[in-house]
Amino acid sequence: MLLSKNRQLAMAFNWESHKHNWWSNLEGRVADIAKSGFTSVWLPPPTQSLSPEGYLPQNLYSLDSCYGSLQQLNSLIQNMNDHNIRAMADVVINHRVGTTKGSTGMYNRYDGIPISWDEHAVTSCSGGKGNKSTGDNFDGVPNIDHTQPFVRKDIIEWLIWLRETIGFQDFRFDFTKGAVMLQSL
Repeated sequence: MLLSKNRQLAMAFNWESHKHNWWSNLEGRVADIAKSGFTSVWLPPPTQSLSPEGYLPQNLYSLDSCYGSLQQLNSLIQNMNDHNIRAMADVVINHRVGTTKGSTGMYNRYDGIPISWDEHAVTSCSGGKGNKSTGDNFDGVPNIDHTQPFVRKDIIEWLIWLRETIGFQDFRFDFTKGAVMLQSL
């Protein structure tokens, strides 16, 4: 992870954090984090997910998760900003759980939610109608086809929304070996 030499990054979650009303819990510790000299905090995946830890995202624009509500997240990020701490979102863009079964019987369609892709957004290697994967597959979950221009456009718009509307200042990309096309984002 690249940070300027004057930045100090704190990872502010673990695999069990979702069990503890995390956004509110962490907000109560922001002043201590700042006093400890940290200038950047790595937060868990904020999106709605089928796994409580956040690594099986579905509706990317829903930020009510096992870590807390969107309102609690907004309050946390505002408190971090007040203490000159940058908020880093852990984002998952390699794979995404669908809402609807496609022609292969897999949940690889994203009907009824923002970023409502069809099977062409999923690599052919993981049951979709998109292109072959450009990286490693994350088994058991539809892998996103980053060679598709509409996929890249939608992900870029979502990242801009996370930055400009929600207030995240930095991103950590999970499982980048699955999305070799990431550098084109």
